[in-house]
Amino acid sequence: MDSDRQRRARNEALFREVNERVEEVSSRLSALEDESALTGFVCECSREDCTELVEVTYAQYEAVRSDPRRFLLRPGHEDLGVDRVVERHPGFLVVEKFGEASEVAIERDPRA
Repeated sequence: MDSDRQRRARNEALFREVNERVEEVSSRLSALEDESALTGFVCECSREDCTELVEVTYAQYEAVRSDPRRFLLRPGHEDLGVDRVVERHPGFLVVEKFGEASEVAIERDPRA
């Protein structure tokens, strides 16, 4: 994997780590809230300058995180060189990494 793709894979893993912290706080609060409440998670794309949020329920986030190769992105932020779109929803996509990017995603999974 070239150095640019490695850098982008590290960015994605960092955004996913941020979202894990958001999820921890959100899961504590969800016991007090409606399960259909939306939480803003950071887009997990490879763009260094992306600060967009993706609003999903706790259950939707957990479904994405059940596979370490899957990431939560804003539509249009996918990189078809390493991402395969596996789900399309209003306001967000779920992508699955393939090839070497898949290996990096698994290695850097904060839940592993």
